[in-house]
Amino acid sequence: MYAAYDALPDDMKDHLADKVAVHDMGDFRNSFTVGEVDATSLNAAMQRFGSALHNVVQVHPVSGRKFLYLNEGFTQQVVGMTRRASNRLLTYLLDHIDRPEHQVRFKWREGSMAMWDNRCTQHYAVSDYLPHYRCMNRITIVNDRRTNTGKKSGAA
Repeated sequence: MYAAYDALPDDMKDHLADKVAVHDMGDFRNSFTVGEVDATSLNAAMQRFGSALHNVVQVHPVSGRKFLYLNEGFTQQVVGMTRRASNRLLTYLLDHIDRPEHQVRFKWREGSMAMWDNRCTQHYAVSDYLPHYRCMNRITIVNDRRTNTGKKSGAA
């Protein structure tokens, strides 16, 4: 997402500088509506998970680099824009992100291990390892000692 931000025209960077977007469970809504006749499960999920507002452009707390912070699955609308204008902007940005020069392609081999920072990376799993088994473990860093934000503790 660094590369996608860096490749934007300067006027678009200026336009995005103060933009905030609504993020919620997006496409995962479908998981709560399978077999439902009414919206009971979906409403309960929205109560549990809710929505959040995030800046479209963020600064990484360790590297200090700017990156785009949005994705097709969770970013719903840019605040302060009509739905139509927001959709046009998000479509432009998501198409921009999808360009090959903003991507890393990882070829799985026996013994491979890949790590990425979800703050500034988008992950899309391709089934290029079949018929072999791929094990994925997610680790969430609650407090990164390398930054000046948050409480300091022994956990990294």
